[in-house]
Amino acid sequence: MFTGIEVDMLSLGDADCIVVTKYENSVPHRIIVDGGSGSSAEEILEFLFKRGMTDFWAAICTHPHSDHAAGLIKIVKNPRIRIQTAFMHDIRKHIAPDVLRRAAAADDGVNEVVETTKELAAAFTGHTHLRQQPIEPFAGGYIADWPATTVLGPSLAFYTKALEESTKLDLPLPAPYAAPYSSALGSILGGVTAPTPSPLFSGFGRTAAPTAVSPDFASLLSGALSNSSVKEKPKTQSFNNTSAILGIVFNGHRLLFTADAGADALDAIPPEWKNLTWMQVPHHGSDGNLSQANIERFCPRFAFVSACGDSSHPSRAIVNGIMKVRHDAEVCSTHENHHLWYWNGTVPARPDYGPVTVLKATGDLKPIDWSSMILGGAR
Repeated sequence: MFTGIEVDMLSLGDADCIVVTKYENSVPHRIIVDGGSGSSAEEILEFLFKRGMTDFWAAICTHPHSDHAAGLIKIVKNPRIRIQTAFMHDIRKHIAPDVLRRAAAADDGVNEVVETTKELAAAFTGHTHLRQQPIEPFAGGYIADWPATTVLGPSLAFYTKALEESTKLDLPLPAPYAAPYSSALGSILGGVTAPTPSPLFSGFGRTAAPTAVSPDFASLLSGALSNSSVKEKPKTQSFNNTSAILGIVFNGHRLLFTADAGADALDAIPPEWKNLTWMQVPHHGSDGNLSQANIERFCPRFAFVSACGDSSHPSRAIVNGIMKVRHDAEVCSTHENHHLWYWNGTVPARPDYGPVTVLKATGDLKPIDWSSMILGGAR
């Protein structure tokens, strides 16, 4: 009987596609987050078909940059893929058509966003199995019960501000946003209760030591990276801050999906999102997204990166920073491992997967040992 959760991060270079599967009474419930670049679509589809991953409760486009959305367009159009709900931001709903046309004509980046949005919205609209029109994923919005998935950011106000910065337009203040969607998935599953806690494992078939829910070390870790090469106030491309940030809770463990969100966007998510079990390192591990405070707050046990493996993706400063704040942190990148697989609980075995390669720290790194902090009565 399978009652666990899996996260598959596909190896696509500097592009993102993640599949999350929650098993309840051995029945899989899946969401797909982004779909890589257009050139990645065939590889993604091959992976999905091989694993029997063709039926999705939700498809989420975190933001319509081509390395996240272009491949998703092709996936949605594939007749073997079944998607019941869809989530994407639509810039056309927030900027007047004539103003948006002028902005797109003047800026290739804005034009890419507009054209990709049009294509993806059309693909979702034409998808046979979709229950309703795509929903914009704003903070407080609901994605699924299994796994328990919510939108942590951006808020509508934050999204509007990021649009202003990326398009160089003055936009009107947004009206208060109310999440418009309550899922039918909970009623489909009836009174199924959450499974009991189970050991924690790390991808490619290698087990890791079980990890209990961590105490709150946020105050202890504050300032831990002040002398590191992690930036205090990194700057990311403005439109990256429109990325939908997702949170999943399973057996008391928190999993954070960051897409290309920058430090400002991550600062704005609810404060309880800290001491993470698993997180996606944003924007292929770039040093322009995670701040010192972000890493000190999140201090993940497992951190996965989708990256090509060049000098900046993933950034050595970011990798070292994650390892410093937590002595048992494991940072894994797709460029070292091909597809990455994380699971928690009981899930089907994958005998074709081998041991995972964990990135090594560089330089004279001295991680903070949480266990010694507890034993020593640190304050």
